[in-house]
Formats: sequence, C-alpha cells, structure tokens
Amino acid sequence: MAIAVLLFIGAALISWWLYGERLKQAYFKSRERPLTDPQRRQLARDMPLYSRLPARQRQKLDALIVAFVSRVEFIGCAGLEIETRMRLLISAQACLLLIGRDEPAYPNVHTVYLYPNDFINRQPQWLPGGVVDTQGKHLAGEAWRDGRVVLSWAGCLRSAAHPFDGENLVVHEFAHQLDQAKGAATGAPLQATQLQAQHWQQTFSEAFQRHQHAVAAGHHGLIDPYGATNPAEFFAVLSELFFERGAALAQTEPAVYSLLMVFYGLDTRHWH
Repeated sequence: MAIAVLLFIGAALISWWLYGERLKQAYFKSRERPLTDPQRRQLARDMPLYSRLPARQRQKLDALIVAFVSRVEFIGCAGLEIETRMRLLISAQACLLLIGRDEPAYPNVHTVYLYPNDFINRQPQWLPGGVVDTQGKHLAGEAWRDGRVVLSWAGCLRSAAHPFDGENLVVHEFAHQLDQAKGAATGAPLQATQLQAQHWQQTFSEAFQRHQHAVAAGHHGLIDPYGATNPAEFFAVLSELFFERGAALAQTEPAVYSLLMVFYGLDTRHWH
C-alpha cells in the first residue's frame, strides 16, 4: 500500500513538473472576464488617460487588465474592502507600462496589498553612523522582489486623476517590478541584447550623475529629487515622467527618453 502511495505521489509530481505551468495558465485563462461597458466608463472617469489612448493601445490595455485581474490577488489592509473598481484602476495603471511590450502581465506579481492611505513600514532602517531607525516610515507604495506590491488607494486614485503632473504611484512601483524581473532592482532592467544593455548603462549612469549633482546643488528641475536616491529610484521616477510628461522628458533628457521609448515600445510625447 505504501509503495502504491509513493508511486502515485511520484507520478503526480512528475506530471506537475511537465504540465503544471500549462495547467496553471489554463486555470487563470478560465477566470478571465472581458471588461463591460460600465467598467470601461468607470475607468475613463477615474483615469482620463484611458480615453486618450489610441484605439489599438486601449484594446491591448483592456486585454492586459483582464489577464492581470484574473491572476493577481488583491488584499485590503487596515479595514479596506476591495472592490472591482480598485482592481481595474490599479491594473490599468500597472499594465500601461506593457502596452508597447510583447510580454504577459507581470507573471511574477501575485499579490497587491491595498491600504486606504499611506502606510507605515516598520522594518528597521539602517542609517549612516550605525544608527537604526525603528520608528518606521510613511510610504505610499512598495514593490517587493517576491511578487508583492503594496499601495495606497488614495495615492492610486490621485495618480490616475492627474495624468499630466509627472507623478504616478502605480507606474513607479511597477517600473520597479520590471526592473526586478532579472533580480535586484538596479535601474537597469533586462535588455534584448548585450549592446543595448551597455548603451543603457552608460546613458543612464551619466544622466543619474547629472541629476545627483543638480539636486546636491539645490537645483530642482523636471526630475523629482527622489530620483537621486539610487539608480533604481531614478529609473522609476523617469518612468513616471515618460508616461505622464513625455514631451518634457524628451526635451530635458533626449538620450534617456530615446532609451525609454525603445524599452517601453512607445512614443508618449503626443499623449497629453
């Protein structure tokens, strides 16, 4: 009897190893539900950019939203009750980054934790001089390497409602997810070729150093000073500008804009 059980378990494990991913994708596909007209109208009210997208890009976005919602779990925190409106609006902003790319909707992301407002990260923070801050810090969003994203619903709403200010919480955090697809977030997401990777590294490093020097000198221009924190934050901040103030970014940092245009497969200069 024990041998039979072991053989059954072994066969099941082999089957899962051979067909598990295919079965999982089929399961998620079965959960997909097309967007309804009322849902599209709600998206257009919450996210003005949705209606301004060219028809083909909006259709691509709809398909990505449907796939993302079918697969990712949304968990309300601090008493927040998750609603369909929340799932759709966050998914729309996250998948905006993918409408020019040929890839599925964040296969490594499995959970979105949603707070009503900013939340406190109470993990210890190691500061210069050996000081450890245990008070925590207030955040509007976090992107974790293990496929979790934490967001403020108020921040998501505000970002979607103001598509021209160059600030978008969801775009920022999901840019980190693209950056982390190869491992740690470094500000250098995976490129198609080694030559492209080298070009990216050189161009972004030079732009990052210019931005750090400008911030240190007290000059606050188009790029948020937070982008001077490290290369990963620089990439995320630039991604916000790319999708919300593309023309301004192209004028300020043309070489960086050109790389982002290739990476995202889009030219956003005429979106706004």
